Amino acid sequence: MRHPDWEKVVSAAARLQRHFPDAVLVGGTAASLHSGHRFSRDADHVLTDLRERFDEVLADLESVAGWKTARIRPPVLILGSLDGIETGIRQLVRCQPLETVEMSCRGERVVVPSLAETLRIKAVLILKRNALRDHVDFAALASSLGHDGTVEAMSSFDSLYPQENGQSATQQLLAQLANPLPGDLGQEGTRIFRGLAEDLQEWSAVRDRCKSVAVALFDGLSGPETFTESPSGRKAAQETKRSTGDD
Repeated sequence: MRHPDWEKVVSAAARLQRHFPDAVLVGGTAASLHSGHRFSRDADHVLTDLRERFDEVLADLESVAGWKTARIRPPVLILGSLDGIETGIRQLVRCQPLETVEMSCRGERVVVPSLAETLRIKAVLILKRNALRDHVDFAALASSLGHDGTVEAMSSFDSLYPQENGQSATQQLLAQLANPLPGDLGQEGTRIFRGLAEDLQEWSAVRDRCKSVAVALFDGLSGPETFTESPSGRKAAQETKRSTGDD
């Protein structure tokens, strides 16, 4: 990743983690550290216990030189800036802790989710907010993992992210990846992102990569028979077949 502000983002993230050693850097910056595919201008972190010690964390943050609080939503969200970089701390939503690694960048060390974990996080964000940046990051991370690595990473998706409606998160994801249409996709497509890798600079390239991942997951996770046992599974199967012209 080569961008004049990238070092500032990483430095701010590392500095926050020195104050909060249990914080994990997530979001687009974590994805970019793994895949180097785009510039991400902010640093979002999660804590497993923000809900229990929200006031303490906020007070500690506001004692840090260079921190400015912008918005809070007790007890799960603190947004602000650190050294001029948009920074957030959120409560980790899921019950299981994140699988993490420590990465070195520009002389700084930061803790981020593993490559596989970052892919899963972006996958669940596609389900929840269906944003263009999540599709771009997911496509880049899947390429970094490769075919087999992506299938292996997503094998635990249903158990890590059970859905309130009882349906399979993987089946819902397949339906969206097979026919990707981000809610914020505009005429400029992926060109709104700074420092974007050449192979992702057209929305069609991101779309095709998402469709390829849908096919890989459909074939690699339990087989077509399992996916067609429920209405959502049949929809996912139909969308996947349609995306490859096999319908």
